Amino acid sequence: VTQRFATIAIKSDLVGRVFGDLEILTGLLAAILHDFQHPGTTNNYQVKMNSSVAKQFNDQHVLENQSLCLGLELLDPGKNTNFLEGCLSRDQSASLRSKVIALVLGTDMQEHFNVLSSFKAKMVSRSKDSAPSQDPGAQQPQSYTSEERLLIMKMALKCADIGHITLPPDVHLLWVQSLQAEFFKQGDMERNNKVPISFLCDKNKPRNGPAYGENQLGFIDVICEPMYEAWVRMFPSCEELLKALHANRRYWEGESMASREDTLTNNDIAICDV
Repeated sequence: VTQRFATIAIKSDLVGRVFGDLEILTGLLAAILHDFQHPGTTNNYQVKMNSSVAKQFNDQHVLENQSLCLGLELLDPGKNTNFLEGCLSRDQSASLRSKVIALVLGTDMQEHFNVLSSFKAKMVSRSKDSAPSQDPGAQQPQSYTSEERLLIMKMALKCADIGHITLPPDVHLLWVQSLQAEFFKQGDMERNNKVPISFLCDKNKPRNGPAYGENQLGFIDVICEPMYEAWVRMFPSCEELLKALHANRRYWEGESMASREDTLTNNDIAICDV
């Protein structure tokens, strides 16, 4: 995620043109910390199980808050893990901390549509003259407010966070298979604890899980494509992300169609047997 965030920031011409050095540091640190010590379950699972982490954070952005709490603690003054010791003023440290918190909380999927709608309303609707120039020789900084720059950074981090959807199909498939294994493990724990099994987490249901075409198509069409379309409208130099997403969508569309054909064939065989 950190590598993807850096690549998106560079490709979008954000470095030095929109974000200053402290903001780039803030974005990279948020990318590093956003899933720090993640247990491989969802926020909803933690709340259902009434876990100590859920209680600690009052059921709000549970795992994002845990990552922030544990990660930012490493930057406490005097700790040998604080690589920023003596590098930032008090005001800079406070700004970095508050923005890292806002960025990481923005990666909670419960915030997805809020962030996306704000980005569309406040940023995409701006005139083309306000967008970063595509001329690599033009070095003037862009005149965005602090609030707008934070919103751009939130979107960049979100694009990086689910960026496996823009990887080559074979690499993307490995990510999805790993995600499915994680979902099914949570589903098993929910079954053992006799609580309702979460969406896409029940391995006993047919074609239930992220690694099935119809489920990935829903994720792409509802979550991913609108987000990347908005980003590319604002930053056309990132069009490759959208092209890669469409390539993966074609893969899952083919997988889903092949599954439906297999189902029809099996039904025909069953009818003949009867």
